[in-house]
Amino acid sequence: MKAYRITLEDRTFHVKVLDDPRQDEVRVEVDGEVFTVGVEPVVEEVAPVVTEAAPAPVPSAPAAPTPAPEAASEKTVTAPLPGIIKSIVVRPGQQVKFNDELLVIEAMKMDNVIRAPRDGTIGTILVTEGRQVAYGEPLLEFAD
Repeated sequence: MKAYRITLEDRTFHVKVLDDPRQDEVRVEVDGEVFTVGVEPVVEEVAPVVTEAAPAPVPSAPAAPTPAPEAASEKTVTAPLPGIIKSIVVRPGQQVKFNDELLVIEAMKMDNVIRAPRDGTIGTILVTEGRQVAYGEPLLEFAD
């Protein structure tokens, strides 16, 4: 589950995306109230769009390609799919190389190995074994 603090016309809303945002419709919780909203891809990126919200400004020049969710932050590895953390292979302070196994997410009775997107040192592990994670949820952070 992803959570956001959104400010619109000087009003702040606490928004949680409850479902996988790759679906056509998802449930979102806004200040404790649950809504079902439509979702549309935006400039090669799958992002939740609240249909009642003001439209996004149209860029005057073509936008640069948006990185995949795992590359959203160089320091953070996020869940590429919803599932249950089956095993965590690394520990804080451990050195890893590009493509080393970090953890395993079980989804639909299949084990999905999450690998290091770069060389580095593991900083904080944000999940525990047996925990349910949502698409895009942070799993761990690199220290460097």
